[in-house]
Parts: sequence; structure tokens; C-alpha cells
Amino acid sequence: MLISSLPGKAVLTRSGEWLGYVVALTLTRDMKKLSCLICADAEEEEFLLPARAVLSAGDAVIARRQRAERATGAPSPIGRQVFSHTGEELGVIADVDTGEDPALIVRGEEERRVAVLCAAMDQTVIVYPTPEERRAASGTRSKTRSAPKSKPQPAPKAASEAAPEGAPNPKRMPVPSPLPQPLPQPAPFPAPPVQPAPPDADRTAPQPAPSPAPSAEANVWRIDRTNLLGRRVKRSVFDDAGKPVALAGERITPETLKRARRHNRLLALTVNTLTNLV
Repeated sequence: MLISSLPGKAVLTRSGEWLGYVVALTLTRDMKKLSCLICADAEEEEFLLPARAVLSAGDAVIARRQRAERATGAPSPIGRQVFSHTGEELGVIADVDTGEDPALIVRGEEERRVAVLCAAMDQTVIVYPTPEERRAASGTRSKTRSAPKSKPQPAPKAASEAAPEGAPNPKRMPVPSPLPQPLPQPAPFPAPPVQPAPPDADRTAPQPAPSPAPSAEANVWRIDRTNLLGRRVKRSVFDDAGKPVALAGERITPETLKRARRHNRLLALTVNTLTNLV
């Protein structure tokens, strides 16, 4: 079922009584089913209709009078920007097809269907290749590899003339092994002369301490600095409460990276900084 067909539909009881109309909806985390319908009555007051109260959804939504106290599930992802795993902009989510194999309908230069299992959902959506696409790519690379060249085999030597009868066969005669010769012994190197220490040398002077090894946290910050530090954010990133993590146009600092990691927005910050957003 395409979820874009639900907003605006009338909500009726089994007896045909009009309860209101659908305003928005939420989905389960795996996007296979509806979780909750957000509806409005005749006075434009919103009420929540749980998915278990929905009996059918055709020309109108037939439901019981059951209500929910709060919305459950994940909000609809329609309108979110979609990027490939290499940073290419693919478009925006135009619809979601629920069911056993849920898929995102992405609309850009061309409309495509992306399996939910191959997408990472956040403020923006990252699409990864399917197993079939990975196998096809690996097969193409293997075909382009050139086969190893076989080494030319040496031509067989011509058979030697037969030896006269009674003459010894040189191929079967044992070859005496040479006697081992003693290896020449290297001349001993003279020991270097011992230099006496100066009388006024301070033998108790402290030695410089070795520099400490960089910690794991320092290595993590070094990687982040290589990718993001000093760059300008191209699109603002917000946390779940709507507070800004990084605003568009500002440069990324270590405090920005800490704030993005604390609110689980590091991926969104990377995409909104390193990709060419329109």
C-alpha cells in the first residue's frame, strides 16, 4: 500500500458515521505496516487512531472508535533527501510502499524503487547497493582481469647419437663430489679504545622521558579532522528535539563534532557537508 493515498481520506465507522479525515500517519520501524493515523474531526481537533483500530483502507478508512494517547512508530519519511553511498544525490522520497518487502519510491531525474533494507534512515537517507548489484560488480571486475600468460616450454633436446657397443654411458657414470674446502676465517676486528669520561661530567643528569603514545581518542579526532574539521556546513543539521547541531555556513570545530556524535547526527553532518547539495 502506498502511504501517500491515505492523507485526506475520510474516516468512517462500520455504520457509516463520519469521524473525521486523515491528516498524517506514522509507520513501524521496519516500514511494513502502519503504526498510527493522525486524524482531525469536524472542529479540526486532532485525535490519534491506532493501527489496530483500522479495519480497512479503500475509498475511505473504516475504523473503530478506539483512540491512542500518543503517536507511536516513526514519522513518514516523505520529502527527505536521498543520497547514494558514494555521495551522489538521487532525489527525494516521494512515497513508501508498505508490505512484506517495503520499498522507498525515490523521485529525482528518474523514479526508482529502493528496498528499505538497503537504506539508512536519518534526516537524510543513504542508499547502499543490493547484494545482487555487489555480485554483478564483482563479476564485471573479474572478467576484465587478463588471464596469466603461460610460460613457453623449452623445446626437447635432440637425442644424442648412440654410443658404440661396450663404451661406458657418460650419463650413468657417477660424478665424484668435490672435497669440502675449509672456509676462510675473518680477521678479528680490533676492539675500539675506551674513551675516559671527562672528570666534570654529570653522570646523574636525568634522561628525557619518552613521548607518550597517542591515545585511541586522539586517533579518532585525527580522522574526523581529516574529513570534516574546518569545512563549512552546507545545510543545517538538527537533533530530535529540533535544536541545531550545526547551522548552514558555519565552520566545523571539535565542539561541533562532539555535539553531532552525542546526538547521533555525525552521518547527517557528513552528508550535509561533503556532498553537493542543491
